[in-house]
Amino acid sequence: MADTTQFDHDRISHLLADRLLEVPPFQRSYSWDEGNVADFLTDLETARHKGAPYFLGTVVFANDEGNSRQQIVDGQQRLTTTAILLIAIRDCLRDFKKDKAAAHVDETYLRGYDLEAEELVERIVLNPDDQPVYDLLLARSPLPEAGESRLADAYRQAVSYLKELAPTEKDYRKLINITTQLDDSVQVLVAVASDLPEAYVIFETLNDRGADLTTADLLKNYLFSQAKQNFNYVQAVWTKVSAEFDRPEEFVKFIRYDYMSRNGHVTARNLYKAMQDDIGTGPSKAKIYIQRLDEARGVYLALKDVDNALWESLDFDMRDSVLALRRFGLESSYPLILAAFATWKDDRIRAARLFIKVTNWSIRALFGGRLGGSVAEQAFSNAAKQVSEGRAKNQDDVKGLLGAIVVEDPEFVADFRRYGNVSIPRAKYLLAMLERAHRTRSSEPLDGLPDWASRTVTLEHLMPRTEAKSNEVKLGYVETLGNMALLEKTLNKDLEDRPFHEKTAVYSRSTFHVTNELATEESWTKADVDRRMAALAKLAPMAWPG
Repeated sequence: MADTTQFDHDRISHLLADRLLEVPPFQRSYSWDEGNVADFLTDLETARHKGAPYFLGTVVFANDEGNSRQQIVDGQQRLTTTAILLIAIRDCLRDFKKDKAAAHVDETYLRGYDLEAEELVERIVLNPDDQPVYDLLLARSPLPEAGESRLADAYRQAVSYLKELAPTEKDYRKLINITTQLDDSVQVLVAVASDLPEAYVIFETLNDRGADLTTADLLKNYLFSQAKQNFNYVQAVWTKVSAEFDRPEEFVKFIRYDYMSRNGHVTARNLYKAMQDDIGTGPSKAKIYIQRLDEARGVYLALKDVDNALWESLDFDMRDSVLALRRFGLESSYPLILAAFATWKDDRIRAARLFIKVTNWSIRALFGGRLGGSVAEQAFSNAAKQVSEGRAKNQDDVKGLLGAIVVEDPEFVADFRRYGNVSIPRAKYLLAMLERAHRTRSSEPLDGLPDWASRTVTLEHLMPRTEAKSNEVKLGYVETLGNMALLEKTLNKDLEDRPFHEKTAVYSRSTFHVTNELATEESWTKADVDRRMAALAKLAPMAWPG
C-alpha cells in the first residue's frame, strides 16, 4: 500500500512562493508575542552571520478535496511570521525607492496571479479573525493600535528591527540578504497528508517544537474536521465547554479524565491518538461526542465547587467530599466519579454516595502512600470503565476492582498513627472528620458544629511553632496532626504563642469535643503528642469508613 503522506525538504519562503496555503477557519489565531518574534529574528541573524543554514522545524499540510489551497495543520505561527517579515521588507524597500525589489518580494512571496481564479490572490490565507488585519498589512493601510492585534504588533516589531539593521538607503542590500536567506538557507521538513485527520496524526508524530498547536488544538481540529454539516453545533458547544477552563492544559486534563471514565487509562502523551478512536469518524459521531463532553463538563465543574447546583439537588451534604478532593488533590479518582454520574444519571443518589465512598478510599490510600505515581489513576480509571460498561453496578463491585489502593482498617490505623506533617487546610478537614467520628461513637448529635472550612474556625498548634524553632526534636512533630486542634476564632484570638498549660482553660470552652478534651492534660510533650495521635488513629476508620 502506498503511503498517504508525502515528505519533502524545502525552504520556508518556497512554501509561500510555490503553494497556496490556508489556515483552517477553526484553528486558533496568530499567537506569537514580542518574545517569540524577537527569538525568530535573532535566530535568523545569528545564522546569517555564521553563513550557516537554519532549520525551522517541521510543517504539516493537508490536502483538502475541492479546495486548491493546502490546509496548515502545523507551522501557522512560523509561516505567518515569515510572511509578516517579508511584508516589512517589501515596505522598507519601497521607502528606499527600490520599487522593483519591493514588487518582486510582493509578487513572489505574498500575492500572485491565479490563472484559475483570474485574479491576484494571497499566497497564505489566515483564519477569519486574523485575515482582516493581514489584508491591511498587504495593502499597507492604517493598522489597529498597538496591543490590539498581534499581527500588527509583529509587523511593527519587524519594521523596527529592519530599520535598525538598515537605517539608510545604502544599507538596502541587508534587506535583500534576508530574503535570500529565507529562500536559500531556512530549511523546513514538509509533510503533506491526504486529509486533515491524517495530518493531525502526522503532526503529533513529527512535531519537534510543540510551539504551534497544543493538544487542545489538535483535539479541536480533529473534532471539527469530522463535524461537516454539524460544524456550527459542534463549534458552539466546544466553545462553551472550553470557555470554562482558564488554561489549555486544564481543558486537556478534563478531556483525558472524560476519556478514561469510559475507556480506561491513557497517558497524556497517547491521548490524541486514543481520542480519534473515541470520537470516531463522521458528523453524527462528532455531535454525539461533543454532547457527551458537555454533560461531563457539568459534573467535572461540580467536583470543584461546593455550591454547585448538582449538590444542592441532593438531600444529604456533599461539602466535605468536594472539599477533600480539592485540598488533597485527589484527581486520580475523577474518571470513576465521572463514570458513575454519567452511567447512573437516573440515580444521582447512588452516584453521589459512591463519590463519598471514593473519597474515603482515597484518604485511606493517601495515608498509606498508595496514591503516588500512576497506580491509583490506573486503578480508578479501569474501575470507571467497568462502571461505564455496566459491569460494576454498586459500591461493593467497585471496591473489588480497587484492590491496588484499598486499605483495610488495621493498616489504616497504623498508617494514620505514623503520618507526618500536615498542612493547615488539610488538618482542618481531617480534624473535622475525626470530631464527627468522636461524636458518632459517643452517640452525640452532630448539630451545632461550626463549619470547619469557614474563617470562624482556626487551626491551633498545641505546642506553639515559636517554641519549636530552636529545638530539632520539637520541629519533628510541631506540624503533625497530634499537635493540632480545631478552635473557634473567637477563642483563639488571645492565645497567640502561649505555652500549653496556659491555654487549657480556653480549650475547655470549645464546641469541638476532641479539642476540649485537651483541658485535662497537664503537660504537652512528644509522648503526649504520640499518645493523642494514637487516639485519633483509632477514630480514623469511623471517620472514613471503607
